[in-house]
Amino acid sequence: MTGQEKLRSIAFYSLLLFAATLTNALFFNQLGYYAALVFLGVAFFRGERRLFNRTGIEVWVLLFVLAEVLALLFSSNREQALLFGFKRVILIPIIYTVAAGIRSWKDLRVFFFTYLVFALASDLLYIGFSVEYFIRDLYKYTAEGPSVLVHPITTGELTTFTIVYLTALFLNETKNKRKILWAGLALISTIALVATDKRTAWIGVGLGIIILLILNRNYLLLGLGALCVLIVLLIAGNESEVKIYSLNGKLEYSFKTDGLAYKAQPFGENFAVSDFSEGLKIYRGDSLINRLETPSPIYEIVKWGDKFVSFQSDYRILLLDTTSAGFKIENEFTTPGFLGRLAVSRGLLYAVDSDSGITVYRSPESIGQPLRFPKFVGGISIIVDSNWIDLVYENESHTTIALDSLGMPTDTIPYDVKIPGKTAFLGFKEGKSLFYFDNAFQLADPVERKIKPLKSNIDIKGIAWNATAPETDSLYLIGVNKVLYDAVLQGDSAVLLSERMKVAKYPFSMTASDKYICLTDIKPSRVLSFFDLSGPSNRNRLSMWRIGWEMFKDHPFFGVGDIDLAVLFKQYNRPYEKEIKGHLHNNFIHILATLGGFGFIVIVAFFTVIIRKSCQIFRKTPEKSFERALVMGAIGGFASFIGSGLTEFNFGDHEIITMVWFSAGLVFAIDRLMLYKKEKETDGYYFRKDFESAV
Repeated sequence: MTGQEKLRSIAFYSLLLFAATLTNALFFNQLGYYAALVFLGVAFFRGERRLFNRTGIEVWVLLFVLAEVLALLFSSNREQALLFGFKRVILIPIIYTVAAGIRSWKDLRVFFFTYLVFALASDLLYIGFSVEYFIRDLYKYTAEGPSVLVHPITTGELTTFTIVYLTALFLNETKNKRKILWAGLALISTIALVATDKRTAWIGVGLGIIILLILNRNYLLLGLGALCVLIVLLIAGNESEVKIYSLNGKLEYSFKTDGLAYKAQPFGENFAVSDFSEGLKIYRGDSLINRLETPSPIYEIVKWGDKFVSFQSDYRILLLDTTSAGFKIENEFTTPGFLGRLAVSRGLLYAVDSDSGITVYRSPESIGQPLRFPKFVGGISIIVDSNWIDLVYENESHTTIALDSLGMPTDTIPYDVKIPGKTAFLGFKEGKSLFYFDNAFQLADPVERKIKPLKSNIDIKGIAWNATAPETDSLYLIGVNKVLYDAVLQGDSAVLLSERMKVAKYPFSMTASDKYICLTDIKPSRVLSFFDLSGPSNRNRLSMWRIGWEMFKDHPFFGVGDIDLAVLFKQYNRPYEKEIKGHLHNNFIHILATLGGFGFIVIVAFFTVIIRKSCQIFRKTPEKSFERALVMGAIGGFASFIGSGLTEFNFGDHEIITMVWFSAGLVFAIDRLMLYKKEKETDGYYFRKDFESAV
């Protein structure tokens, strides 16, 4: 084997590492890419000039680099624009590396099936984690699947490529046994895609499969698919149910709601149901007696003196007054940042913002003069006692904060034992905090600054939900065994649990009073959520797109630079638009904002040229050939990328854009192999013995 042959062989094995890790290990994926690029580059400079063939996209690559440079020159953050631009440009040679590294039809098969096998293994791994997620009924709380190797949205979009390639193989196949194989494997990836619960990826795979059916002229399947989608839309619906129990576990009332019952709260003989987009509803028993239409979806209400305040999904707070029939809106206000939760104690209203700390409102009459405590940043929920605050963080760890004589937060309490993540706070008991972690009840004394474990008469293995009845010491909890208990603290030594009832499934929310225990359960339709503009995800995207358009209008030619946009968000946010992101959840709007009109035209033309070239190569491939299926799959993958990019900035996602360039490289590798095959048949060009034997 000559030196050149060794270089190319090493480069190919590096590409196999690249292919195997496209969906599961970014570090090794990039290691494989850069190693292959280096070895092929050395072979090129040693004289193998035909190694990197022209593809017809070179002008647009150079114009893209120019767009990044111009945006950098006019950016307010040139250092970051240089870094981001370099990261995008350095990945484009993946196209040429893949095309140059595949030396034969055998290499093509080995390379592609290496990717496919490991992609399917990643899907199976994800399904395994998702089963536990499903059993624990976590989807209704998170609106997304588990994070396993990467974020669920990235997992979903990577899986769309696997599905599209497998569908292309299925449509192109002539042998029934192989058709069944491809269909079965596509089903595995489809299950993984559904398990991510990410609509962005669903949009992408839908568009990708539509393109495949058009390319393969399967118009009947296309029509049947459209009919199935229409049927799903017609039968889709949200599920929302409220169940009211007496304290001894007897079901008193049960009813369904039209919205999504985020919380049902007992007030005397009435129940206030925060029905999300359907507003605040008042029930007496199971009869609806009043409904307050709120300006945005509602999460919950909190009693504040003789008034109430509601926490809305757009982070605003409504001050509510009571009427003979129900509630009326008296005022509205906002906290400085991302509102996490509200709590009331000693006549004061406490609000915690994850990004700006605690805000205290002294009375409904002085809403405009709140007191800010920004040092307590990072909390997402808050529970307040007369002397203490329990601050909850995103990882479910906790901090106890002391209150002074006026009810203002002062200092955090350093316990002798660190409160870990995934800890349940059960309530304040006689000035002490009751937690559950390390599979035991734990009593924290903020005065002594010590935490000690408590014995329990029942090992519940963990806590799924808990609620404390306001103005009482009654504590109720649901264990992971789906049993509801009444919990009583016995001095400082033990917790006595008494079983009240078994629950069929974990509720979405749980509240209690001195007479009732209220459970709600919701199952939002992910299909209907596509069209629900009041939902937080959709609403935030609309806000981001408006902001992106405003940025473009202010910087129409070359944009604000290829930078993180979080700093600029605050300049364009409206009062209730608290979402601050570094990107705009839409490829085209983000590019308009960052690279301006020039960059937008270049990138749209760039992708148009790649798709057009791919279609030309597709038409040159033999009918029902393996290479035809791959080119068809690559075109479908491009379409999937573009479809997902309508609601996500996947052009800036390292793993996704790597997959796009990988697909383009496959197409040009096939074009290169067909060219060599044609030259061999016509004897029109002399090329090396390794190509003659391989092709």
